[in-house]
Amino acid sequence: MKVFGFILIFSLLFSNSKLEDLRKQFPEIQSLEQTEKYLEELKNEEDETLQGYFAAMFFMKSKYVKFPLTKLKYFKKGKLLLDELISNNQNNIEIRYIRFLLQSEMPDFLSYNNNIEEDFLLITKQVKLSALKGSFKVKMLQNMLISKKITYQKELKLKQLLNEI
Repeated sequence: MKVFGFILIFSLLFSNSKLEDLRKQFPEIQSLEQTEKYLEELKNEEDETLQGYFAAMFFMKSKYVKFPLTKLKYFKKGKLLLDELISNNQNNIEIRYIRFLLQSEMPDFLSYNNNIEEDFLLITKQVKLSALKGSFKVKMLQNMLISKKITYQKELKLKQLLNEI
């Protein structure tokens, strides 16, 4: 029984450090190699937040591969994984944050921008009460502020939340 407890604690600590690393790196990943590294590390994760970052890596990979059909393949895979994950974990604001950032940066011709408002509302409504660390809440809101499709009203809301955290 002690061995089981040790394994459980070790796996939780390892998983938590992996999540902290992803939070620091995302969305500043700059290469196909970094993306593939994270895809390999996250492929067997069961935690829904880590799965959200796994799905995001397919979007990132589509950014760095050269051929248009390959780009589209990775985009579709990431979209399918992320949207399915959110439909099963609707109140996970970190996964919503991931989708908000991705949809905010997507070219309009891909038509993957339908959930920006929905995700923004959920994040801004729940961020103050969430169990996330304060420093990560600040990083989330700051990253949302610099997204391409942020309106003036949303900018004001995010700044207000930043002042309250």
